[in-house]
Amino acid sequence: MSAPTSQLEYGLEFNGRAVVLSEKQSEPIKSDEIRLRAEVSHVSIGTEIAYIEELGKKNQPTGLGYAMVGVIEELGTGVHDFTRGQRVLAYVNHRSASNVQVVPGALTPVPEKLSSEKAVLAVLGAIAYHIVQRAAPKLNEPTVVFGQGVVGSLIAQVARLCGVNPIVVDTDAERLRVARAVGFQTIDASREDCVARVKELTQGRGASLCIEAATNARAIGDAMKCLGMRGRLALTSTIFDPVGFLILEDFIERELTVLGAHAPKCPKEPNPYYLWTQLENRQAFMQAVCDGKLNVDHLVSHVVKPAEAPALYERLRAKDRSIVGMEIDWR
Repeated sequence: MSAPTSQLEYGLEFNGRAVVLSEKQSEPIKSDEIRLRAEVSHVSIGTEIAYIEELGKKNQPTGLGYAMVGVIEELGTGVHDFTRGQRVLAYVNHRSASNVQVVPGALTPVPEKLSSEKAVLAVLGAIAYHIVQRAAPKLNEPTVVFGQGVVGSLIAQVARLCGVNPIVVDTDAERLRVARAVGFQTIDASREDCVARVKELTQGRGASLCIEAATNARAIGDAMKCLGMRGRLALTSTIFDPVGFLILEDFIERELTVLGAHAPKCPKEPNPYYLWTQLENRQAFMQAVCDGKLNVDHLVSHVVKPAEAPALYERLRAKDRSIVGMEIDWR
């Protein structure tokens, strides 16, 4: 174990009005903690912007981010399963360094051949795995994924590993172009009636499964209308707006099933009632990327230094859809 040090560290936070870069003195690590020096953190655009907009109504500050790859630079006296200099993925805020408690599933070792820029996507990758596990696609069933941001793209790709070939829906031409490049049939909801198009592509039956990852309340209504008899709708986005529906016509008469997928509900430790853990999903994602089964090259459009990040957050708040995926390089 190295001697505890105190040094200045930086972080991104929302102060109730805007995203700012703040600083503070680091704290000594405890016996069950490691000190992690950041390399790259990933911005979860849909979730972070949704919380910024909602908390901004109340001028309420909050930390930002929950995915970082870094290098262990200090070990607590009670930590024995990790080593100094080891590269790991952690579920922490956008910070130049963090003290991380070593509990089951807290740290995921990064394979040597996987770059930090790709490995940091494993938190959102694990979210996609959990969503697909909850949605449980059946072999060859007609499936539609709404939204082709980072999570939506990964959902479609993970679902494809389960034996379905999803149709993907978005309103952004560039995201749809990329989706076609990785092999998906696409619908541009800004130019055509996505419900009618899904019915056409499914010979009038409608989809058996729709997965919503669009962070848009309207997409929920469209996804519901795309479903055929006894279809399943999986909701995944951080949406604070109310969504209207008719109970009898929209749900009961078609016997629809609606389910939510919330990644933090995926257990951190194995149990007899759920077959996967957060750690296993992160590991599965990393291995699939290493094996070439998942394509993530198109999912990061902007890599910036911390001082440049507040300006990009403002662009995200202004609905700049040219920012597909954003990472912060702390090195």
